[in-house]
Amino acid sequence: MKLCLEKNASLLALATFGYSIMAVIFKFYYVKLFLDVYHISQWWFQFSQVIYLIWNAVNDPLFAYWQDNSNMVAFRSRRHSIMYGAPLFALSFLLFWFPWREYSDHDWLCGVHLTVSLCFYDTLFTFVLLAHCALYAEISTDLNYRLTITRYCKVAGVIASFAFTIVQFVSNGLEEYHYFQACCVCIALVAWMTMYLAGKHIRTNPNYSYKKVVSQEALLVSSDDQTRKESSFSHPYRQLKEIMTTDFNAFVATNFLQILHTTYGSAFMVIFGDQLIPKGDISEVTRKLVYGSSAILPTIIVLGLSFIVSSHGYHQVIKWTYITNIIIALVMYSAGPSHTWMLVIYLIVDRCISTFVFGFFNLPLSDIIDKDQKTHKRTAPLSSSVFGYNALFTKPAQSVAPMVVVAILNGYGYEELKHGELDDAQIRTLTNVMFNIVCLFPVGLSLLRIYTWSKFGIRNSHAKVAKHVET
Repeated sequence: MKLCLEKNASLLALATFGYSIMAVIFKFYYVKLFLDVYHISQWWFQFSQVIYLIWNAVNDPLFAYWQDNSNMVAFRSRRHSIMYGAPLFALSFLLFWFPWREYSDHDWLCGVHLTVSLCFYDTLFTFVLLAHCALYAEISTDLNYRLTITRYCKVAGVIASFAFTIVQFVSNGLEEYHYFQACCVCIALVAWMTMYLAGKHIRTNPNYSYKKVVSQEALLVSSDDQTRKESSFSHPYRQLKEIMTTDFNAFVATNFLQILHTTYGSAFMVIFGDQLIPKGDISEVTRKLVYGSSAILPTIIVLGLSFIVSSHGYHQVIKWTYITNIIIALVMYSAGPSHTWMLVIYLIVDRCISTFVFGFFNLPLSDIIDKDQKTHKRTAPLSSSVFGYNALFTKPAQSVAPMVVVAILNGYGYEELKHGELDDAQIRTLTNVMFNIVCLFPVGLSLLRIYTWSKFGIRNSHAKVAKHVET
């Protein structure tokens, strides 16, 4: 059984590698590409983010309900969802990087391109990732084994993060755009193959296998008149009411703020770094290594802290991380933007903090799933539904962060800066605004997260014997 569990952990890590190599490129490049290369207008950028916000929130509970309640094997079977979703997921990733024509400044078609690409990508991202997260929760309820899966997946994430550094060097920071496109095609092919292999060979808990769960639910429905009469709307609504406990609400609030921080860091680190760190202070090679390390170091930190989490619990680790974030941000703000290497280190540390904390968030969600199954005596856990309803309330943060920051920057002339239309005084004002965002935005978010996280009541994860896995 131990060998089978290790195999499952390896296969989950393989799937993690597949989606991570696409996600790291998407997070770091899509905002910069559409703003600085395609020259999308602010109106179209904000419009696309609003549509993305709405669809991002709606599709998660929709797919989650289907995956937990559908009788179709492509939806209900977690591994089949990954296997069948992989080729379309890879295709959706490629859609961003190939313009639909030679765009002029503020081209309306560029806005349509971004809107369609965001919605298509998020649809497949949601479909595959919900299944992946559900497998994480269902393979075992043992905390130590879940941490083992986390370590395996973070090792895969470290390897996948090197894709950003490689692409940064090969494309010379998007200067050689055809090389960038070629790299993206290779990344999509590798992602497809790894996710397909993971979905094909992973084995889940036999109690939650597709055939057994569907047959059990058929028996329950046939013997329960109320369930049979329940409308298609009232059933998911009842599930949502049951899931939305105090612990779930506290986690969702914390997760929303965490995604705000993570999205802001990944989307704007390169933009802020290029403006705040003078070109003469560090070499171009060093600059690329700094940006690349911000994608790699967080996963290494998760590996190191996983042993502390195993002994002290994730609640304390996450709380003290937020306190640390406040301290280092205030120190940087007091020092000012003139200390180049201090600013470089701060940008890396802040990016690491926002990302590695997010790496542990599957643990509290898995505990919520376990508690919900026990409380409501479910035949199978509502893993996809819990992850999906969490996403319903938290995914909008992925759009809110770029919308707010871009609006602030354009209010101080960032769009004019791209066309060389600002004088020195205006550039200094814009630079000061960027520095204030870099320091004070994390402080505000961390204060709010400390409060919301204090309301989360599952302080010590249980350590049950790992369940058998399907052979």
